[in-house]
Amino acid sequence: MPATDPPAEFLRGLQQTRLVSSASYVPSIGSTNAALLGRPAPPGTLLIADEQTAGRGRRGRSWYAPPGTSLMFSLAVELRLDAASRSLVTLAAGAALIQAIREALDPVTPRVGLKWPNDLLIGEAKAAGILTESQDELIVIGVGINVDWRDVDPPPAIQATSLAEAAGQDVDRWDLLGRLVTRLDAELEELERDPGGVVPRYVPSCVTIGRTVSATVGDRSMTGRAVGVTTAGHLQLSLADGRRVTVTAGEVTHIRPAGHPDERA
Repeated sequence: MPATDPPAEFLRGLQQTRLVSSASYVPSIGSTNAALLGRPAPPGTLLIADEQTAGRGRRGRSWYAPPGTSLMFSLAVELRLDAASRSLVTLAAGAALIQAIREALDPVTPRVGLKWPNDLLIGEAKAAGILTESQDELIVIGVGINVDWRDVDPPPAIQATSLAEAAGQDVDRWDLLGRLVTRLDAELEELERDPGGVVPRYVPSCVTIGRTVSATVGDRSMTGRAVGVTTAGHLQLSLADGRRVTVTAGEVTHIRPAGHPDERA
């Protein structure tokens, strides 16, 4: 995918939405999330980058994609949410992301899903991730989408794909961003109005539910079947001994492919 800058009129159009008051693009940056948190940026600031040299995922992981291959941005928002509801922002962003991708790319719709809490999968391969961070009242939503990795060797440690590979066609990342901002605006507005209401919109696309997973929380590991998501956005597991546990944060890994006989039981 050629590295093309977003058209100026496209950036101006984003700034006409309720959610975005300032939109800017940089060819390269360390981390868009870090840049907005470090200022700190006013709510409504959208920062888009073609390349992140110090991109970050959850739990401090590094994340990098070559220029021209991905859609990477961070958006600063200030929401009328209590502290307990802030974890739902990631789920709202995931619901918006999957809606935008389904609108833009019908061919991948049957295979696209959300891995709790913040990854988008196509089949079993990761295609996008969300990193939400807070500083005082400011919330920064960072999104990285693998748009076209057809000429990229993915890092050996992860199973990754891109939208163009899955759809078998070129993908306009600016069209996708416009759709995503629209969907995110609607999801965050609903989140402020009814925080618990995001879960029913998230759960139908959550491919973690029903799967056997390994969950690591601090120095404790457990294996069980993911059976639901609470109204606070936490993952519920059913363990082999019959106990139910709630994972509020931690590392969750799908340990058997979808369609495995044990997953259909």
